[in-house]
This record gives sequence, structure tokens and C-alpha cells, in this order.
Amino acid sequence: MGSSSPSPSPAHLTARLRSLILASPGSTALFYARLLHALLPTHESTHLLALAFLGARQAYAALHLARDAAEPGAVEPAGCYGCALIVARACDALGRFTEGHEVLGRASERARRFGGTGALPVLSTVETPATASLLLATLAHKSKAPGSSAPELYLAALADDPYLWEAFTGLCDTGHAAQPDVLFADPPRARSRHATLSPSLAPARPAPDTALFARRQLSPLAAPSSGLFTPDAATSGAVGMLGNPGAWDTSSVMGDTTFPSIEPVAASRRPLPNLIASLLPSSTHAALRASSNSTTSAQAAMPVMKRPRAAARRPEPAAAADAPGGAGMPLARDTRTNGSRAGSDLRDLRERESNGDKDVRRSTRLSAAPVPKIASRIQAKDKRTTRSRSTTSSASGATETTTSPASLDAAAQAAADDYLRDIVRRCARAYAALAAYRCKDALAELDGLPAEVQAAPWALGMAARSFYEMANYVFARRAFQALLEAEPYHFDGLELYSTTLWHLGDAVALSHLAQLLLGISRELPQAWVAAGNLLSLARAHDDATRCLRRAAQLDPGAPYAATLAGHEAVELEEYERAAQCFRTALRNDARHYNAWYGLGLVYLRTGKARHAEHHFRRAAEINPANAVLWCCIGDVLEQEEDYTGALDVYERAVACAPDGVMAKFKRARALVALGDIERAIAALGPLSREAPDEAQVFFLLGKCLLRAGRNTEAAVALTTARELQPKLERAIRAVMVSGGADEDEDAGM
Repeated sequence: MGSSSPSPSPAHLTARLRSLILASPGSTALFYARLLHALLPTHESTHLLALAFLGARQAYAALHLARDAAEPGAVEPAGCYGCALIVARACDALGRFTEGHEVLGRASERARRFGGTGALPVLSTVETPATASLLLATLAHKSKAPGSSAPELYLAALADDPYLWEAFTGLCDTGHAAQPDVLFADPPRARSRHATLSPSLAPARPAPDTALFARRQLSPLAAPSSGLFTPDAATSGAVGMLGNPGAWDTSSVMGDTTFPSIEPVAASRRPLPNLIASLLPSSTHAALRASSNSTTSAQAAMPVMKRPRAAARRPEPAAAADAPGGAGMPLARDTRTNGSRAGSDLRDLRERESNGDKDVRRSTRLSAAPVPKIASRIQAKDKRTTRSRSTTSSASGATETTTSPASLDAAAQAAADDYLRDIVRRCARAYAALAAYRCKDALAELDGLPAEVQAAPWALGMAARSFYEMANYVFARRAFQALLEAEPYHFDGLELYSTTLWHLGDAVALSHLAQLLLGISRELPQAWVAAGNLLSLARAHDDATRCLRRAAQLDPGAPYAATLAGHEAVELEEYERAAQCFRTALRNDARHYNAWYGLGLVYLRTGKARHAEHHFRRAAEINPANAVLWCCIGDVLEQEEDYTGALDVYERAVACAPDGVMAKFKRARALVALGDIERAIAALGPLSREAPDEAQVFFLLGKCLLRAGRNTEAAVALTTARELQPKLERAIRAVMVSGGADEDEDAGM
């Protein structure tokens, strides 16, 4: 059994994240604000999240989040002037001038009545070398100018500021193999950040930091359905892919539980069960733990994770203390298995004292405000001290030990910084894996995050996209629904949600999504993509193309709408226009593999097999985990009668999608073409049980059995194929006459 390490102090964690939020540009501030709100959903974290939404030009989300606290009520008894200011700015951005004027006017009147001024937090607008390098890298990435080196510029920005999240995501989007453990080597305390404060008129009564924003309404975009990872109502009693649904309320025991979860002060939503373990052979079935409701002064303890047996054992550390004035939380114990250093200062100091080592760590010399009351409480609880200082008594000569409050505060801040560094590292590893289309690796990293972060919108969006890229559309839909429940005005990625519904053939849900998005704003490109997918599902390809062109006009730099327009042109057999759409998408994003696939499809339909193979292989280089792309390459090789090469490609497709029926069927077809009948029969037998409704599987199995002389079994297989697809009767008769030899009738199989 390993020892445990103390959990981070909520006050110190809030202070560090607050400094990161206020000193970072838009998208980076939003990432850290979402992280703070997930870990500690207080009024302060919600206010900072709304401010970050406003800085990221997401006015709908900012208005939705800050509206309730701007007025006196259950959320904020006296009304928050800062939230009223956010509401006014959001209304100004959305053209709701009357509402913004009324809200800010009432807040200003209350401020004048109560008197007093205060300082409201604002996002920093100061340019630094890191932000300048980030801007230069972004321009180089978008311009695709010859000789531009966007990855090197992103790396330069990260060298100046390792916690500039936008620079890291941009580096991953270029296709560069980022190394989060190297880029985020130091905790955030290694970088000094100075928040910019703007003095403004505010109510004299400070807003309580424990009041939570109540949701003004349930998400209008989230269709009512079963939970994200729960079976549908029709099958709720059955044991699904995750085992017994009744066990989903138990604590998660899968993955790397490096991070202890910080229970929120008051849970605003119940985290949904986790499906990531179902995709990993080595994981056990598990679920997210539901957040427990607590009072405004509640203190949550962190869960403990076992250290590997091979890890060195350390003495039990002393508890750390919160910062002065912060809402206290008892520091529960936690052990890291991935080499993280949260709470390492306290552990090392205790170990040094027990070993007689007088060397002092640098972090213990950091100065902070003294906390005598906290220090005395810790001394009364545990006589052992974290750091000892020997003083000789003049009367008796005895040596007594005292605890420095400054060292305790510094150690608590160091523990919070290390804890935050580990969370950011894991988020970075998940993003890098998804950018490289290693979706299972991304889901595994998300599974190792604290439960509160797993249930946060950022993690849900990552999981939804991972499921989408894996063609697991059922789980992707549930993840998108949970995302919209957690963040009702989250528009980023909803074009993938509409395409997910298109793949599922859910016209009702797709129509609902399209109408609601258009009702919110007709300037949202995601709304027109949803409308285009709905019309495409109804076979109205011309109207779908017009909607997708409108989406491309609203967001000219996005490749997705142009790619979908190209696929609609392929359905209309307008191959020149389709190729033009796909090339437009590639000009916007050269790593958009769907556009490379679309161009390959155009060349395949027009009889240019060599060109088709080149574009399919280019798409597979970008997304090597996509089985459909490898199957397309195999189709081209079969047309060129390169059956050996096709078999190798189909083997890779089966490795990418072990449960994919199409890849297994095409592999068996290549075996038949090579004359390896016994291996083909061995592959088609289990496949016929996995896909009992696929007539082509039984037809090919019957042919192989005839050629092997197993006529009785062949008759059964061919009869099943005819029952499933009556139009195969003529081809079946020809095969039976020829004894299983290849015929022209099955060329279109």
C-alpha cells in the first residue's frame, strides 16, 4: 500500500486559476474558466466564466450565465453589479439594447443607493511576446504562405508562456506531434502573471463567493431523452454495453485516478456515467459519481488513489492550510501514479525531517501572508511539523520546533499548482490524441480526469467528437445531448451533432435542432449546416446545397460546410462542382481528411483510379484510424487486380475497426479472389452470425461452400441470401450452375 498526498486547497487553486484567466487571451481564458467552474462552481467562478465567454465573443453563453445574478434574487440577494455589466455588454453585442440598458440601469441605481466603489476583474489586453508569437503563428497557419513555419511559431509562444492554451491547440491542429509532458513541465507558479483590474462602481456589499448561478432554463437544444450513457427507455431494463445500468451510480474504478475530485460546493448537475471504459479492453465498466449537494460552507474530501506497489513509500504528510480569508476545505489524501508532484513539497519536507536532512526545498522559502490561527490548528492536530526550526532555550537548553505560516502557505500553493499542472497535462494529452485521430487514447485520457471535469462541457465536447470520429454515433448523440444540457448555448461542434443525427437517420431530432438553432440566430453557420443535413436526409439535395453554401458564407474559413456541399454534388453526379467544393475545403484546412476522401470519391466515380488512390491514401495519412478510408484504398486496388495489396489494406481496416462488418466482408472477398477458400469460409462463418441481415455475406459464403464441395451448407447459405434479398435469385441460380465460380452477376456485390 502506498501513502497518500494532500489535496489542493480550494482557495489556492482558485487564486492560481483566477490569475491565469485574467492574464490570458480569449480562448485560453475560457479554457481555464471552464476548468475552475467545473472544479469549484462558486459565484466567483461563474462570474469569471461569463467574463471569459464575453472575451471569447460568445455573447449568448455569457448572457445566459450572468443574467440571473445580475438582479436581486435567489442566486444573488443584492444583485451582482459585475454580472449586470456582463449582461449589458452581451446585450450590446447581440443588439438587445433595451434589455441591456434596463439591467445596467437598475444595477447602477442600486450601486448609488448603497454607495461604495470596487474593482471588477477584466481580461488582460496587454500584448506580450507570447501573444505576439501566437498571433504570428495563427496568421501563418491560416495564410499557408510559402516558407511560413506555424509549428515553430507556436512552439516559440509556448516557450514564452507554457500555459498559453491557444498556442498548444494550434500546434496540435497543424499536425505537429506535441509532447504535453515536455511543454507543461513546470507548474503554473513558474510563470508570473499580473491580472489587470479596472476600478468601477459596484455595490458596497461583496457578492458571496459560495452562491451558485441557477440555470435560467433547461437547454432548448437538448432534446429530452435518456441519459448520455444510459440505455433508451425501450431497453432500459436490459444489460447494455456497459454491463448492469444499476451499477452506474457506483464510484469509478477504471483508468488512471491520479486526480482526486474536488466536490463542488453545490452541485448544479449530476455527472453522467462514463462510457470511455467500454472502448478500452483493459478498462472495467464504471461511471461518474454524482456530485453531492452541500451547504454553502461545506467542505469536500478528496478520494484516495493507490500508488503502484513498486513506488517508493513516503511518510504520511502533514495537512496543509487554506489561504487567509478563503473558504476552507479539509485536505484529504491522494496518491499520484503518473509521477505528478501535487503536494510534493509537503511530502519531501516531512521525509527530510524524518531523515534528519536539513536541506530546505526552494518552494518552502516562498513568502506569503502569515496564518497563525491555521498554523496553530494544524499543530494541535498533529504534533509533527512540516518544517522545523531549532532554537536553543536560554533557561533549559531544550530545542523546540515551530512551524512557519509562510512555508505552509507556500507549500499549499505549490500543491495546488502541481495539481493544476497535472490536470492541464492530461487535458493536453487528450487534445493531442484527438487532433491525431487517436480517439481511444483521447477517451482514455479524459477518463483519468477528475469526475467534475469529466462532466464539464469541455470534456463532454471532446468525448462527443471522439465518438463521432469513431463512427459510434449512438454514443456521440448522447454526449452532444449532455453537452447541451451542461452548456445550453454551446454552438461549437454542433455541425458534427447534426451530421451524427443524419447518420442515425433521426429526422425528428435533426428538424428540432435545425429549427431551434435558426430561432436563436440565423447568423449561426451551425444552424444552416443542420438545415442542410435535414434536407439531405429528405433527398432534397439542391435545397441542401443552398443551405450549406449559406453556412460557408457565414464562416468562410471553416472547411466543413464546403465539404458537405461537395458530397451533395456527388449525390447529384455533378462531379466538377463537387471537386471545386472539396478543393475549397482543403484551401481552408489542408488536414481536413474528409475533403481528401471526397476528391478520391470523385476520381473513383470518374474512372481515374490512380488519382483516387492518391487522395484516399492522403486522407488515410491524416486519419490512419479510419477503417472506411482503408476500405476505399482496397476497392481501388481490387479494380487494378492487386488482390494481395488489397488484402493487406483490408487487414489494416479490420485492425482499425474490429467490429466493422464491411471491412471483414471485403477482406473475405479478397481471400476468395486469391483462391484461399478455407480462410474465406473461416472468416465468413462468424461474420454471418455478427450480421444476420446482410444478404451479401450469405451469398459469398454460399459461393465459397460450393467451391469447397460442401453443397448442403451452401444451399442453406444461398437460400438465406435469397430470403434477405430476393433480387439476388438470378445470381444465385448462376452460381449454383457454375459450382461457385465467379460470374458477372455478382460483379456489383
